[in-house]
Amino acid sequence: MADAINTDLLNQLLARVYRSLLQYSGECWAWTSATETPGVETVEQKAVEQMAGRQRALVARLVALIADRGGNVDLGNYPDNSGMHYVSLEYLLGKLIADEQEVVAELDAASGRLKNDLAAASLVSELQSAERDNLARLRELATAPKTVPA
Repeated sequence: MADAINTDLLNQLLARVYRSLLQYSGECWAWTSATETPGVETVEQKAVEQMAGRQRALVARLVALIADRGGNVDLGNYPDNSGMHYVSLEYLLGKLIADEQEVVAELDAASGRLKNDLAAASLVSELQSAERDNLARLRELATAPKTVPA
């Protein structure tokens, strides 16, 4: 019974992380400003892609754990983020920070519920650490001075 409950909780975390705004942004970052050179990634874009890639790697491990336990993997759906298209970088970073704060809070809450499940607790702990690192990096990006290309 506890395994089934933990597997359900892992699936909830899986869907939350895999369908985070960071993942969405990593998949749909398609426009550049008038001062950027098309096809050249910005520091922020590279950072978002790296953070999203790390999330996906941990998500793959969550999927494997759920599948190893015989659970059905549910990746969930993205919330409607269509309002996030064509927003300024500063606005997007603020929204990414807020979403990452929610992800960290959900992982923190789940961590206590998984403390008696060593494999799940260990993986969620790694995910918590990665998400806290992502949050710190997003805050750095949001407060970094913006340079205008020459």
